This record gives sequence, C-alpha cells and structure tokens, in this order.
Amino acid sequence: MSVTIRAIEAKDKEEWVNLWTGPNGYIEFYGSSNIITPEITNTTFDRFLNPNDPTYCNVAVNSETGKLIGFATYLTHRNTWTVEDTCYLNDLFVCESNRLGGVGRKLIESVYKSADELNCKNTYWLTQFHNHRAQMLYTKVGVKAGFLVYARPNNNYL
Repeated sequence: MSVTIRAIEAKDKEEWVNLWTGPNGYIEFYGSSNIITPEITNTTFDRFLNPNDPTYCNVAVNSETGKLIGFATYLTHRNTWTVEDTCYLNDLFVCESNRLGGVGRKLIESVYKSADELNCKNTYWLTQFHNHRAQMLYTKVGVKAGFLVYARPNNNYL
C-alpha cells in the first residue's frame, strides 16, 4: 500500500471525525468518549482550517483508495527557553488495520517537516506509560526527554 501525507482539507471532515471519535478510533482508544463532545470535535476541526490558529493536522491517505487512514495533530506555542516557537505533537493515530507499516513514522516525520517550516526549534510529545507499541516507534524517531508530566487535579483528559 502506498501512503500520501498531506495537510488536512475541509473535504476530510467526515473521515477525520470517524478516525477521531468513531468505533476503534483515537478517542475510544484513550477511553475518552465521555469527555469529547461534538462541540470539541467541531471546534478542533475548524482550528485546523483557520490560518490564524496555530493548530494543525496532517493526514495519511491510502493512495489506492483515497481514504484517510491516520492523522497527526500538532500545535505551536511560545517557549521561555527559545526565541522560536516550539511544536507539540498533540495526537497521533493510525487505524488498526494500517499499523506497523510505517504510517506512524511518516506522520511524525511530516510533523518534523512542518515544524521546520514553521521555524520551531523543538518538537515534543507525550504518551501514556502503557502505550508500549507506540513507544517502540517513538524510540526510533525521537528521544526520551526525561520529564514526568504533572497535571492540575481533576484534569479529565490526563
């Protein structure tokens, strides 16, 4: 299977929403279906298309079928340790039937490329301790930063 990575487009909404909140989708994987509302989903998608918002999404497209098979969402933000912005890879998802074929790596590399184009000095992301399959990829394309994440009590997405 051949895969194309590109920026998300308005025409992708239905397929992206299915990967995001559908059965066996990203939100279900993280057990967060009770947290992510249609308003959050629609606002997130609208941010991708807003040229004044620093929230982005790259999608993986099966070149043979034209269907979306994965996505990487990322955002840029200021950082007190650099003059340049920093890129945060917020979400990475590849549908189960297309995992272990290099799609996740291509999506991460596309975020690296986008970060360079956006003049971001650093790119980072988080993953859950139990997500061992993803960590096998992450140790090939990144390095552990050595930080633990702490969150305000009652954060419902961590």
